[in-house]
Amino acid sequence: MRQTTVLTLLLAAIMSVALFFLKYEVTDLEEELNILNKAIVADQEGIHVLKAEWSHLNDVARIKDLASRYLKMKPTRPVQIKSVEELTSQDGDEQAISADKISNKFSKKGSLR
Repeated sequence: MRQTTVLTLLLAAIMSVALFFLKYEVTDLEEELNILNKAIVADQEGIHVLKAEWSHLNDVARIKDLASRYLKMKPTRPVQIKSVEELTSQDGDEQAISADKISNKFSKKGSLR
């Protein structure tokens, strides 16, 4: 009976120590979880602010105003629009662009001699 009592007391002591460490492990993990939850909430608030800022930056009226103010662009006139055939034709049209001329220009600039 003595061996059973000693074994039971030893088992109770081991279980008490294990439970003690488990309690503090759970407490540490709960603190870490709280820190992570606070970080998630802060990131979500940051994302919300960034989405609002993105909406402001992508406002069509604002972009049109900035483009007219800084780019000084004008709408394309119909005479400026050419088809691919008109661009590649060599019918004596001085404004026509040939693919050979373009490739020759770039090959001369890009070659290392």
